[in-house]
Amino acid sequence: MPEQTPSAPKPSVLFVCVHNAGRSQMAAGFLRHLAGDRIDVRSAGSTPADQINPVAVQAMLEEGIDIAAEQPKILTTEAVQDSDVVITMGCGDTCPFYPGKRYEDWTLDDPAGQGIDAVRPIRDEIRDRIERLVDELLAPADAELASDHAPSVLFVCVKNGGKSQMAAALMRQIAGDSVEVYSAGTAPGSSLNAQSVASVAEVGASMAGEHPKPIDPALLRTVDRVVVIGDEAVVEPTPGMAGTIETWNIDEPSDRGIEGEERMRLIRDELAEKARGLLSELVVSSKA
Repeated sequence: MPEQTPSAPKPSVLFVCVHNAGRSQMAAGFLRHLAGDRIDVRSAGSTPADQINPVAVQAMLEEGIDIAAEQPKILTTEAVQDSDVVITMGCGDTCPFYPGKRYEDWTLDDPAGQGIDAVRPIRDEIRDRIERLVDELLAPADAELASDHAPSVLFVCVKNGGKSQMAAALMRQIAGDSVEVYSAGTAPGSSLNAQSVASVAEVGASMAGEHPKPIDPALLRTVDRVVVIGDEAVVEPTPGMAGTIETWNIDEPSDRGIEGEERMRLIRDELAEKARGLLSELVVSSKA
């Protein structure tokens, strides 16, 4: 993923609640998940608990986010000074005030002592607020990146071992450095499909150094085009997405009894044709 430019410094956010065991930890977990390394994230408490709330951990695991390793931390003046945005959650006047900082107070129920059914709505409200925050903080940087970098595309299938890797390899071969190319899977497998590797190699494309990987939420936000290959993988739009999502329905030769190398060549050739068409769209859009 492109790095932040000097003119678009990485923003930093500090979440503060009383115990730093529930609300602020969930908020920090969501922000790290959605923004990746594009935002510095801190959390602290005015009166830290001994350990993180296990029900908050459970609620976040339901979202695919693991915050079990986090530890409650004491709020310090240094943490406030080092943050651009300070978001409090019920700690009131205990948070030091410094001019030039953006302060927000989020009114949220305290999950302490609550069961999972009561914590889920708190978690969901925090997620909604974090999604809006990410959009606000990264929109200027996203606009600058879009103007300073080549157009970009993310190819997605389920396992990221075959078709999405083939499409990425073919696009790199066709587009060279004129397009930034990525691939990912909604449920990544453990290895590349050997027939896919061999098929693209026949036309001079390469999957060297590639491996199945999950979708990076920060990358999903910033690429110009997300191409979902086939109807098995599902990619939902995220708040503040810079690009659009489209689906390529690829003919399946095995439905006609065509298997093995011949099947893979037909898939490869259709992917290459679609990649050439996409390249034309991306280049024209980038010059508009």
